[in-house]
Amino acid sequence: MTEKEEFVEELSGLLEDNATELKKQWVKEMTEMGLLEKLSSLEIEQQSTAIYDTCVLTIKTGMYEAAKKYAREMAKKGVLEAMTVDQIIMGMLKLRDVYGRFIFYKYQKDVEKLYKVLGVYEPVANRILSIVALAFVEEREMKITDQQQAMLTLSTPVLQIRDQILVLPLIGTIDSARAAQIVEQLLNSIVDTQASVVIIDITGVPIIDTAVANHLIKTIQAAKMLGADTIITGISPANAQTLVTLGVDLSMMTTRGSLRSGVKLADEMLKLVVMEKR
Repeated sequence: MTEKEEFVEELSGLLEDNATELKKQWVKEMTEMGLLEKLSSLEIEQQSTAIYDTCVLTIKTGMYEAAKKYAREMAKKGVLEAMTVDQIIMGMLKLRDVYGRFIFYKYQKDVEKLYKVLGVYEPVANRILSIVALAFVEEREMKITDQQQAMLTLSTPVLQIRDQILVLPLIGTIDSARAAQIVEQLLNSIVDTQASVVIIDITGVPIIDTAVANHLIKTIQAAKMLGADTIITGISPANAQTLVTLGVDLSMMTTRGSLRSGVKLADEMLKLVVMEKR
């Protein structure tokens, strides 16, 4: 056994043997800081034991999988829902302090050994802190991504107005991410409803550039492959001029000036007779 391994074994043994005392001190200091005021006694006991044991296991084995797993669970499931991310990080820092003071107390009479034990302890403690912080950052980024996806879905509703007719009203700026989402959502709707005609209304799209035009063409081509014809409605004079200037191939586009005329054309294509109420 190497000297480092001896210190690891000795330190982990000390932390295990003094677990009750150190956990009690840790909980006391966190309580004084107001970090645990929304947690029940049972929650405090369960979570303090889980975190403490995970840290000791990591020090003992030098393996960080247990710490990563617990950090991911804590971030994903909101194990400590009554605590903010800042409070959780502060609690981990406080545990590091409790460990650090305990090590100093035990080895203060042997400075050389103290430094060697700290050399074993500090890298592990800092790595655990970074793992916990990163887990919360990653979870927050995932939630933001999910929220953005949900907003995109809501901003591009595919409406079924007849048995075989879908309408996709587009509003606002269309970037690459949104364009990809539009295509995916529309194609899924075509498959789900077995639609034969799709009306894409771009009245609410302020600017059409080459990228947007290309996305429209790709959408038309993809819809055609699924058996649906596409009608583009609501092209403004300015956007029409832009499309001509850009040299976009408009031969495959069936267009109408308004959504109403587009729906009328769709009915004619499907040989539908719509009776208006009087």
